Amino acid sequence: MELPSSPTLEDRTYSFELEVSNELARQHDLLHLAKGECRHQYRRLLIPLLLMVLSAAAIVFYPKALWSWFISALFLYSWNFLFLLIPSTTAKNGRKEGATRPKRSLGERLASGRKLLGKKKLTVEIALTLFLGRMVPLTASFTLMLGLGMGLLVYFVLTDYTAASGLTRLLIVQVVFILTFYGLVNALRPQSQGITRIARAWKVRLGVAKGRGRGASTLVKMAAIGVVASVLGLAVGAMVLPGITFLTLLASLGDFSAVDILLSLGIFPAQLWIMRAFQSVMSRRMAIEMLNMRIARLQALRERAEALEAQKLESMDGSEALQALKCDFYSMMIYEVYRLDLFGRSPVYLVGPRAKYVLDERALCHLP
Repeated sequence: MELPSSPTLEDRTYSFELEVSNELARQHDLLHLAKGECRHQYRRLLIPLLLMVLSAAAIVFYPKALWSWFISALFLYSWNFLFLLIPSTTAKNGRKEGATRPKRSLGERLASGRKLLGKKKLTVEIALTLFLGRMVPLTASFTLMLGLGMGLLVYFVLTDYTAASGLTRLLIVQVVFILTFYGLVNALRPQSQGITRIARAWKVRLGVAKGRGRGASTLVKMAAIGVVASVLGLAVGAMVLPGITFLTLLASLGDFSAVDILLSLGIFPAQLWIMRAFQSVMSRRMAIEMLNMRIARLQALRERAEALEAQKLESMDGSEALQALKCDFYSMMIYEVYRLDLFGRSPVYLVGPRAKYVLDERALCHLP
């Protein structure tokens, strides 16, 4: 019985080209959807902005409501991810995936999961992308809410409102930590593998420094340690301290009247609306930017695959070229732009791992 021949380089290149084309079509569909939802998006921000103005006016006339504003804002800051777990009624992202890959069994997926965990750098990258990437669209929301609270707090301090004096320093430090951390997260661009690029750049710097001698190498290492320590300190202040600040605010309330309770019940849904409205706008902007970038990279990959196929090579150079193409492709496509909504409204776009490739051992073989 004649054994089936192994696929040629031309066959493998053509198969890869089809996979790239299928993914390119999906990205175009999702980009079209995101752009279509941008219509009148800024008009929808008028009500949230009006809510902020009315809230500020209420706090000026009843300063004690400022504590309710901060309590609600810190609660949303710490637990906003819960609102992403609300069942979404949105349609599937893009067109249905083509049958470019056969379905994998549970055993194959478990084996892929073990292989993924064995790639520690990739696992850390995916975890950071998932955790920090969701924060990027929230930057505008919490900058506005916490910035408004801090502005009113400073106003009360300057007007000698005594009730603000006890917690002023704690709240100002807390807000500065949070806003600085959000600024850092945006600079790192975790949604587009920015952390990995920065880590590779530092690795290159370290390699260059080693060639210049021990002194230069030590200096670069100390700089890297300083940067990491500063980032960790900022992260602790922005992610651990809010819990302490939140409990301190609750403990300082003392006599909380019925008016305060009613104000709190009104402030929380108002802030939730503000948070979601700006998160929706900023996430769409992020998604459109990412999708345009991904489409450009996929088009370039397809052109390179077509050129490789046209050469009809069966040499080692051709196999290495195809391997490089697959490495670029899978390093990008292990992430997906997901669309979530609240019962069909207020869509939010987030970046997360894509099971089709993350749990595919054949794809993981092409990743470092």
